[in-house]
Amino acid sequence: MIESSAPARIDLAGGTLDLWPLHLFFDNPPTLNAAIDLYARVTLKTRRDRAFTVESKDLGQKARFASIENLPERHPLELILRLVRFYRPKTGLDIVTECQAPAGSGIGGSSALNVALNGALNRLTGSRYPRERLVEIAKNIETQVIRVPAGIQDYYSALNGGAQAIDPACDGVNTRALPLDLVHLTRHFVLCFTGRPRASGINNWQVFQDVVNARKKTHRELAVIGEVSRAMEMELAAGRLDRFPGLFDAEWQARKRLAPGIATPEMEKLIKTARKAGALAAKVCGAGGGGCVAFFTLPETKTTVMQALESAGGRVLPFRFVKRGLVVKTL
Repeated sequence: MIESSAPARIDLAGGTLDLWPLHLFFDNPPTLNAAIDLYARVTLKTRRDRAFTVESKDLGQKARFASIENLPERHPLELILRLVRFYRPKTGLDIVTECQAPAGSGIGGSSALNVALNGALNRLTGSRYPRERLVEIAKNIETQVIRVPAGIQDYYSALNGGAQAIDPACDGVNTRALPLDLVHLTRHFVLCFTGRPRASGINNWQVFQDVVNARKKTHRELAVIGEVSRAMEMELAAGRLDRFPGLFDAEWQARKRLAPGIATPEMEKLIKTARKAGALAAKVCGAGGGGCVAFFTLPETKTTVMQALESAGGRVLPFRFVKRGLVVKTL
């Protein structure tokens, strides 16, 4: 039996610019994020026959297939099935998955599941892909599922854990760990689910097309996001948070101007409520249009902000920032 897990994340700045080739239009700015202890978990058990059973505990779905040849092209559990087809295990499997991040929350839960299942199947089949290669596999498989380009930041966070800068240079992707006290950082953050799931591919695809079609407004706002991410990396690389609230807010102000629907009435209501309760800044997680909002606050006002968000109809998700990335165990 093999067990694996990988963390979700909160993106801090530079999201959307992790989509190839968008970063090339803006001189390759970094994307910054930090892993959180909402995990995707996978268990694989080999069978004596050729059948595959798949259970997604968080989605409440189960399926059984007589053999790998019987796995359908389109299915509610398509991501899992495509990864099975890619690795082609020699025996049947019982696959159980569970994702602690709510579906459509914008914190990279599906990508964490993707990385966790990649790690488990890579171990099971003896494919011996290096860890960094799993990102390429995960990205390509997810693109086949969502049918629009997939960014890369979620995979690196799930793989490496911690707080990091993902730097898509012309010669490949580099990652740099940010020297932050994650316990201290956790004291400053509140994560709230709006209760409205979103599909990241839709907003990102609209922005993608606008960039390629040279829409000036989109270029202008993404340029701002790129500059903010560079400035934020300098701040965080020095272990400072003094300028963080202003940069976090500037990223959000530019992001919500990228496309209609990135900011929703639910988000704006929660942000206004949190600000009144003492939050210093807020930003949508992921591509927007729903999902989670992350709030930066002083430690002494964190509880007040959480209570205000719950009273306003938000769902506060308890979490900690964590150093741990992908873990695979053979039992």
